[in-house]
Amino acid sequence: MLPSIESLTQSKNGLLKQDIVCQSMDKDICNSLALEIPCISYQSMKRSSRVLREFVLYYFPLYNLSWSDFFRFYPILGFMEALVYETDEEVEQIQATNCLLKQHSPWKTKQEMILAVLEKSNFKHHQVETYLDNLGEYFELETHLLISPEITHQEIMKAAQLRSSDYRFLHCTLLKMLGQNFHDEELNEELRLMWSLEVLNDIEDDIESYEKDVATKHYNTYRMFVKIYGQQAPYYLKKELDYYEHLFHQGVEKISDNPLKYKGFKKSWNAYRLDHPVPLIPQPILEN
Repeated sequence: MLPSIESLTQSKNGLLKQDIVCQSMDKDICNSLALEIPCISYQSMKRSSRVLREFVLYYFPLYNLSWSDFFRFYPILGFMEALVYETDEEVEQIQATNCLLKQHSPWKTKQEMILAVLEKSNFKHHQVETYLDNLGEYFELETHLLISPEITHQEIMKAAQLRSSDYRFLHCTLLKMLGQNFHDEELNEELRLMWSLEVLNDIEDDIESYEKDVATKHYNTYRMFVKIYGQQAPYYLKKELDYYEHLFHQGVEKISDNPLKYKGFKKSWNAYRLDHPVPLIPQPILEN
């Protein structure tokens, strides 16, 4: 007999945790019930709202969608992104102990739940598993970068490229819900072109939160640059910012012969820069 919602064990802060639920029932049954049982906390919904807001601002113009369309897609997109932040909270707790992620990472459970809901709802885009796997790889790499004394520029940038995989699986899920589950890569141009903007966005967000992340010992791309480059970190970070901005504009110019798509990407870029003015890179904080 499955436990009732009322009988589920609560975490210390009183929030229901899906991993605790899954310990008391078969995993397949748990995933099949993901449409019906509590899976996310208020805190995760609150933290994920920033990403959903940006997703509407930067991606909806590509498909001539407006804010009024958001709630057509919110249940699925909001569910997925909130589970990302559920995982982020659990991973940060593990990182605080200076331990590597266990073999069955917190994200693996959430990923299975997301796939179960997408399949049951018939909203599973053919590329979504790739981006879900990429985010799991990011969580593992992030933990390695935080606790390892020796890290490389290449590892930091690989993490930066993987980190925005949540934007990518939100994007391809939106495409599926819009009936655009194309297997031809040329017909998935939006996914490819937005990638460089997603990386740029994450790095610039880390510049804004740098001092706070240093204080809390949380992962931050600029903090990792300071870890290997010290006072020279702003120079190397600026080079990466310039590269990804150039890559985005270069890609957009290649579709200038398609006025409708070109206009959509220009609207997305203008929305991004209006919302995200170019940040000033702060002075490095040298940590012990």
